[in-house]
Amino acid sequence: MTLARNMTPAVFSLAAGTLFVAACGSGSRDIGAARADFRGHVAQCTAEYGYSPEAGAALGPYELGASERPWRDCVYRGIEQYLVSSSLTPDIYRKAIAEDRALTDGVAARRTTRAQRAERIRQLLAEIDRTEEANRAKIEQMQEVERIVREENARQLDPMRSSLMVPLAR
Repeated sequence: MTLARNMTPAVFSLAAGTLFVAACGSGSRDIGAARADFRGHVAQCTAEYGYSPEAGAALGPYELGASERPWRDCVYRGIEQYLVSSSLTPDIYRKAIAEDRALTDGVAARRTTRAQRAERIRQLLAEIDRTEEANRAKIEQMQEVERIVREENARQLDPMRSSLMVPLAR
């Protein structure tokens, strides 16, 4: 951290803080906890609407299940509530919702099969996992920078504190 050693503590803190805020974006909490809450929400959607994606295996390639659309709308609300609000990159979830809606419309209009939709959803989920893993790595990196900033500030402030303890000679 040669650059860090050449900065005053205030400038270094400001720079590191700005980087930390930029890296953290709008994410407000751990995505793992948000995913756990979301899974609970999906279970509630299933209980409320009586539809489960596993039931879709018994349907024809262009057939929507009874209550599938209301169930999906409930799931979209959960994505917005738990995942979008907790992610550093919320647009990946919004993109997934938009694509799922379009694909579901395609199934109903006989342009897309359920299998094609399921494959695209698997691709989107893999993309989301890669993005969230990259976000996690950024957060860890910025937390390390923040730790170094605190240590550097303490190191630079320690001699100042010591000099303040020396009684003034008259």
